[in-house]
This record gives sequence, structure tokens and C-alpha cells, in this order.
Amino acid sequence: MKDERIEQAKLKIRSEMAIIILYGVAVSFLVKTLVFKMSLQESIIEYLILILFPLYQFIRMHMLKVSIYSEQGKKSSIKYLFVAIGVLVVASIVLIFNSIKTSAVYDWHSPVIFLFIFIVLFVAIFLLTNKFNYYRGHKYEKEFDDDK
Repeated sequence: MKDERIEQAKLKIRSEMAIIILYGVAVSFLVKTLVFKMSLQESIIEYLILILFPLYQFIRMHMLKVSIYSEQGKKSSIKYLFVAIGVLVVASIVLIFNSIKTSAVYDWHSPVIFLFIFIVLFVAIFLLTNKFNYYRGHKYEKEFDDDK
């Protein structure tokens, strides 16, 4: 029989590792594009991880009937969304500008479309999960309060 504190500590460590990995992927994306001057298409793995990570979290929370929505957290999460989009846009603009500077025949359409699709998916997933968590949070609260 395992101690519940040990199990909770293991779960906390694993969730912290997941967040560290997500930040590592974001840093990898920035380093690849800004330092190594790789195209956005060469960072497709990071692109997919950054899109699918919150989607997986959303699905698991739904399966476990957990909602992390809070009114106070909504404001800070929107702030973090704008920061993430701002960093991504600045990094992409720098990448495109550097590529145009080095090559007169650089096709800037493809990276811009790639960036636009990423931002649309990122914002859509954020808004949908936030709205669904709001709805589910109230539903779960009502459901579990009725059990008493």
C-alpha cells in the first residue's frame, strides 16, 4: 500500500516536468528560428507539440471531470496568451526579415501563412478550452454539490 502523499508528490513532479518540457519546446522553437535561422517548416515537431499539448490537457481534464477554470485565472491566462503570441510574432518577423536580407528572392508567403495558421489554431484552442472549462467548472460544481 502506497502513501497518498508520495503519490501526490509524484504527480506534482510529473506535472512540473511536463511544463518544463513545454517551455523547453518553446525555447527550442525560438532557438531554431532565431539562432540557427531554420525555416518555420523545419520546426514542425515543436509546432505540433505546442498545439497538441494544451489539447491533450483539455481532453484529460474532461475525462477526469476536472476543471481548472477560475475568474481570477482567466485574466492572467489571457495575458499569457498575448505574451505567447507576441513572442511568436516577433520571433517570426525577425526570422523573415533576416531571410529577406540574406536572399533577394526569399519567398516570405509560406512562413507568413504557416505563422497565421499556427496563431489561429493556438487562439482557437485556447478560447474553446477556456469557454468549455468555464461551462464544465460550473456543471461539475453543481453536480458534486448535489451529491451531498
